Amino acid sequence: MAQVKIHVLTSTINNPSLQVGDFAFYQVITSVTNTMQTANNPIYIGPILDIAPNFIMVDTSLDPTNINGFLMYSKDKRVNNSSLNGYYAEVTLRNNDTNNRSEIFAISSEVSQSSK
Repeated sequence: MAQVKIHVLTSTINNPSLQVGDFAFYQVITSVTNTMQTANNPIYIGPILDIAPNFIMVDTSLDPTNINGFLMYSKDKRVNNSSLNGYYAEVTLRNNDTNNRSEIFAISSEVSQSSK
């Protein structure tokens, strides 16, 4: 594989959750009618090596001129868990709707101790 720079031409990359090590994909969108678009399976580009405001560097064997469409990414599940780690957590819930009452039925979480 080779390092390939993929330029984002229409806007800057402004996503704080995008990290080096994430996996880059692209999706070709085809127009079916004036009001509907369709997409097939995303195409894997490779792992992200570097991120800048107007490009991402990816380790891939794909020709960068053939990478066109909607860019997206996924996280490595081995590194980015969704569970909370630690000894305590603090949660603040707010209802900003002054016209309607709200009621909390249940709150739950999954917590695992990070160290002993």
